Parts: sequence; C-alpha cells; structure tokens
Amino acid sequence: MPNISTEYIAIGCNRTTHAAAWGVNGLVAFGASQLIALYNPLVCHEGDVHDVALVSGSADNTAKIWKKHNDQWVNSATLEGHQGAVEAIGVMRSLSISKDQDDIVATGAADGTIRIWKRHIKNDTEALALSYLPESKVPILACAHTDKKITIFIYQHDKFEKGHVLQGHDNWVRSLAFATYTGTQENETTATNHTLKQGDLMLASASQDRYIRLWKVSPHTPAPKPIVSQQQEKKTLLMGHDDWVYSVCWERPRIEKDTNGETRFIQPMRLLSASSDKSMMIWSPDTATGVWVNEVRMGDIGGNSYLGFCGALFSPQGHHVLSHGANGSFHLWKDISSDQEDNHWAPEVSISGHFKAVESVTWDPKSRFLLSASLDQTARLFAPWNRDIDGQNVTTWHEMGRPQIHGYDLKCLSFIHDWQYVSGADEKVLRVFDAPRSCVASLAALTGEKTMTTETESRPVGASVPALGLSNKAVFEGDINEMAAAADEDHTALQSYTHTTATPTSLMEVMNHPPFEEHLLQHTLWPEVEKLYGHGYEIMCVEATHDGKYIATGCKAATAEHAVVRLFETSTWKEIKTKIAAHALTVTRARFSHNDQWLLTVSRDRLWSLSKRTENDEEPYQLVAKNKAHARIIWDCSWSHDDTMFATASRDKTVKIWTQQGETFGCVATIKCAEAVTSTEFAPSHMDGHATNVNEWRLWHNVDNRSCHVGVVRSLSWRIHNGAFQLASAGEDHSVRILNVKP
Repeated sequence: MPNISTEYIAIGCNRTTHAAAWGVNGLVAFGASQLIALYNPLVCHEGDVHDVALVSGSADNTAKIWKKHNDQWVNSATLEGHQGAVEAIGVMRSLSISKDQDDIVATGAADGTIRIWKRHIKNDTEALALSYLPESKVPILACAHTDKKITIFIYQHDKFEKGHVLQGHDNWVRSLAFATYTGTQENETTATNHTLKQGDLMLASASQDRYIRLWKVSPHTPAPKPIVSQQQEKKTLLMGHDDWVYSVCWERPRIEKDTNGETRFIQPMRLLSASSDKSMMIWSPDTATGVWVNEVRMGDIGGNSYLGFCGALFSPQGHHVLSHGANGSFHLWKDISSDQEDNHWAPEVSISGHFKAVESVTWDPKSRFLLSASLDQTARLFAPWNRDIDGQNVTTWHEMGRPQIHGYDLKCLSFIHDWQYVSGADEKVLRVFDAPRSCVASLAALTGEKTMTTETESRPVGASVPALGLSNKAVFEGDINEMAAAADEDHTALQSYTHTTATPTSLMEVMNHPPFEEHLLQHTLWPEVEKLYGHGYEIMCVEATHDGKYIATGCKAATAEHAVVRLFETSTWKEIKTKIAAHALTVTRARFSHNDQWLLTVSRDRLWSLSKRTENDEEPYQLVAKNKAHARIIWDCSWSHDDTMFATASRDKTVKIWTQQGETFGCVATIKCAEAVTSTEFAPSHMDGHATNVNEWRLWHNVDNRSCHVGVVRSLSWRIHNGAFQLASAGEDHSVRILNVKP
C-alpha cells in the first residue's frame, strides 16, 4: 500500500468581502473557489481557548456549519432556504452567554432576505462575541442594504423586530462590526471630554462613500422605559481613505489582569479598516478627548496591486494584521514597535496562490522548481524554502516569483531550457521568457541549490514594465545607474508602506526570505525575449523538445486549415515552413518523447497523430501515423519514461495504452474510469523498480479526497526528489498541489 501525503497546496482567497475570518485558535479560514481553506499564519498554541464552529456561505444558496472532529473539519449542518447566494453572515457568541442559551446565526443573501438560525449544541462551550444591547441580554442585529441605510433589529418575543434605521452614508454600506466599550483604568482617571462610557455598544460601518461611521448605542438613563426605547444613537465620522472602504474589524476582546491582580474583560478600542485605495488603517480614540485618530496606515504606494484590499483582520492578540486583496493575495503585517507610541508595522511572509482556474503546471528540466499558468493571467513559480531554525532543517513551499503578469488568460507553458520557457494565452502570439540574474540568485539562496549561482553570467539584472509598455523589458547593469538617477523620493520611510514599482535596489537585491505580495507583483518578472507569430486563433497547447531546439504549438480551430501544428526553431525564433497537418479540429495537447524522436498530438477530432524526427531541417518532424482512438475528445497524452509506450486520455471515460507494433503503434490496454479523463502523466520511472506487463493495468491507489482537487484536474507533472516521487497537479478549483508518493 503506497503512502501518499500532501506536501503543498497553493490557492488564492476569493476576491470578495467577508471571505476570511481569523479564529481565536490562530487559524485563518478563507473562501477559495468552492473550498474553505485553513491557514495558520502564526506559531501559536490553543490552550484552553478554542473555536466552537465555523460558518460559511456560498453561491449555492446555502450556509454550512463546520465542526472539528478527530482532527478533521466535518460539515455538521447545512442551512437551506435562501433563493440567492449567501453573501453575509453574522454569528453571535459571547462569554456572557449562559449555558442554556443557544447561538444565533444570521444569514443575508442576494434574494434580499435575512434568515435567523438557532444552533443547538450538546456540549458546553465557551466562545467570544459581543452583540447585546447595553446592560442586557437582548440580542441586537444590524444589517446594511444597497439603499445606503443601516437597519437595527431587536430580538423580542422570539423574533427580531425592526427597531431603528441609521442614515448617513451616501453609498452602499459594505461592512458592519459590533464592539462593547469596556473602559480602561487609564481613561477612567484621566478622561475629561470623552463620551464613551463602560457598557456602551459601538457599531462601525464602512461604505463605498469612502467614509467609516461609528454609531454608539447606550442606555437612556432619565426614563425607565422598555429596552427598545432605551437607546440613543450618536455617530462619529472617520475620514482618511481615498476609495471604497470594504471592511472594518474590531480588535478581538480578551481577558487581562489589572494592577490589583484581578482578571478583567477588555475590549480594545482599535478599529481596522481596509479599502480599495490599497491601504489599511488602524483607528483608536484619544484617551482624554475621545476623538478618533488614525494610528497607522499600511499598504502599497502606486504600482500594480489590482484593486486594493477586500478585507482585513486582527490577529487574536492584536499584534498582527492580515488582509486579502482583489487578486486573491494575502498581506501579513506585524507590529514591531519598541513602545506604544511608535506604531511601526512591517510586512511578514504570507501565502499566495492563483485566484482562477490553473491550466498548466510543469517542473523545470532539472526538477528544482515548479511553474504554473492560470486563467488569472499570471505565471507563478513555486519552490521550497530551506532554512535552519534552532538547529533543525525546516522546509516550506512558497511562491518565489511571478515571471509573467499578462493581459490575457494563460493556457499553457513549456520549458525550453533550464531558465527559459514559452507560454501561450488567449491571444495569437507565443511569448518566450528568460530568467533574470536576481531570480536565479534568490532561488539559489532560498532553496540551498548553490549550483544555480553558476548560471547567472550574462543574464539581465531583472525586468520591468515601461510606463506605457505591455511587455517585460530586460534591465541590465548599465540601466541601473539611469534608474537610480531618476528615482524619486523614498516614501516608504514615512509610514508602513512597501514599493510596488521596480527600483534599482530591488532589482539588484538577493532575497533572504520568500517575497511579499507587493514584491511579487513587480520585482520578480522575467524579461520577455521573443514573440512567436503564425497562429490565427488563441493558443491552446505548446511543447518544446527536451534538447530545446524546437517548439510545437497548436491553436483553437474549427477547420483543418487552422488545426495544423506549427514548429518553431529556437536558434532563429522563426517558424519552419512545413507544418504538421494531421487534424481537422483543435489540437488539445502536443508531447515530445524523451529522446525527441517522436511528436505525439491529440485533438478534439478524437484522433492522435505521430510524427517522427528527420534529418531534414526544413521538415524536422514528418507525419507517419494517426488513429481515431476514442469516441469523444482526447484531452491529454503522455509518454512513458523509456518512450516504449504512450497513453491517451479522453472524455469517453477511458485511458488507452499504445505500444509500437512494427511501423505504427497499437492499443494494448484500455483503462475504464468513472468520469471523463482530463489529464494523464507517466511517472518518471517504474514505481517498484522493475517493468510490468503493459497489457495488464490495475488500480494501485485512490488518493484521499481531502488531498484531491474539487473539480476538473487540468495538468499533472512528476518529479523524483531525493529518491522519492512527487506529483504536482493543477485544477479548475484554483489550486496547485504537490503530493508525496512513496511506494
């Protein structure tokens, strides 16, 4: 029985507000395509504090409750009833909830309704939330609508009744957050004009009008009337963001000991906001006057950071801030202030991944790093970070570079040489990229592969995109001096900011840790060295020979005229006049044998074709055979490591094995599957060390569903590392995964 384990998963956060939550146990849960991903950004211990459950909402019109059972998160309940996507969730939990009270969950959906759910649990739990009217156990619910108003509901007579409408915002309200003011020993003795009193309920609202409003709900002391009318509303306006404010988040309440040694429940009055102006702000009231001021501003200055931030979260202890952006990225910041007045935050290493379907994944020719191409219009480089921590060797995988940020959805890629690859996208042009010196040197330092440093000679220092340009332009040492002379004032020293445009320093820098998202966006590009023309429609497949001499490509085609396979010679970057005309419809995959003697292509016309290498430079590959192998489209094909056989995978739910029989190849085995087969790949050697009967194939192992993709697998790629097998996969669920396979 083989041992299969997950080595690495890379996936981006969904590009929506409220897509992430940071629990008191240190885990961050975030929506990733149809998945809920769990991420631990900090080294922390749960102790006696733990999250009871996780609530998620989806475009499938349902909300789900997840609980941890035997170290696995399982779906304990599904909340059905909405007629539209569930877009907002409110969960009320509090230390003050009595043991006989039930948790209340509110779900808001695109159908314009809010549903209230009671959660009954069998075991005693302790959780953290504050959403009660002051000095009472009466739940209060705030909801926002596209009518720019905030509606307050009060729980009475076993239902929520409309109590008040808050008006003031001039655009849609995107986020709401409650907190209860608990007071501090300092402001109780020094406050003079401060309006907050212990027990006051604070509601923060963020809007597309660029403003944050704070609403205070407090008891109306003169009149002993019912609780519903005991409220009065006061508001504060926070101005500072230059674009839509998507998120507000209060620092999490905690239990502390005062000067007398007594424990006290404290709600820090610190509010975190995130905006599409590429910045996050932390707000707090002045202890003496109660005036809310901006403590610190974090984020990007200019550059390419897409549409800013969709949300931001405080860590359980308030010393870290995590935000997710409109490109699926995470940004982690740590408070490194030496004292409370300093307020200096620095970026930390976080996780990243694609935010749309991943179409292709491949190891470099020496299997040292992994490259992926996605419909999110980026190519990303993943590699291990090997380092020594307290005398122990630690290895973690990270995104080390983003060689290509394109204007079209990327479909395919293939390595030409160790540090050069070609990619195809939803355009008629193929583009060739070459690694810069900074990338090679940084990979050598981070992975520990010192042999990489011998391959940096004559390479450009880095790459940059000109102000009005569309292609990655190579930057050489002579260009660095010009860039330095034209460099503007360094604004990063003014606040907690990072550059997002290429600077002379960043292009020359050798990284000592994986790059931050801001660095990936601009500083890790590979120079574009060539464009290859010839196709009339969008590129569908590309493959280079193992000796790097030829490139074979195919494009979308509805006629035989456009279904040809074009060959390019890499020494001149020119197309070879003779084309391989074997198909009538789109060629979905092209694969060269490991010895480069054969070129195998498969197509939407259900045929595979085989071309043999010749000595004629004007016709390096000549068509020798083709076969209508399947009843439906053939999605993929693969050569065995010794080139004695190849496999074809089809939508007809079969994989067929073909071996050479005289002048052609014949089918020797058919593997039937339960679903359409979209990708296939032979391992780089025999798993058990010796050959098997190619006429007999059996199921070796089913990979655990928790390690598999949710949806179509688009690409597979093997490597052997330190004598062990690793399988990289790419899927439509936005993820890139690496599995360890031990026979």
